[in-house]
Amino acid sequence: MKSSGALPLVTALVIGLASAPLLAGQQPAPSVAFRDGSASVHWRMQNRSISRDQAAAIVKKAYGGKILAIKEVNKNGRAMYRVKGLSRKSQVYVVYVDKQSGRISR
Repeated sequence: MKSSGALPLVTALVIGLASAPLLAGQQPAPSVAFRDGSASVHWRMQNRSISRDQAAAIVKKAYGGKILAIKEVNKNGRAMYRVKGLSRKSQVYVVYVDKQSGRISR
């Protein structure tokens, strides 16, 4: 009896289908791009808004220091988080994080 070579194909297909639910639950990673000394963080999400914790993580990664407060606000007709932080040099700063895109603005 000859081997048709279908067994490796079927095995690969079964493994791929079995791992699909595991991969579907993963959250996308942010990509950070630094231009002209400013940081902009873009979340690769589809029609989802970022959480307060994600906004805090974005700002902390871009500016460092400690997050003091986060508040939901509307700025220029867009839903945003107002994030107040304390830099490593003890300077208080306020930035805004867009809830849809994750972009930081001042």
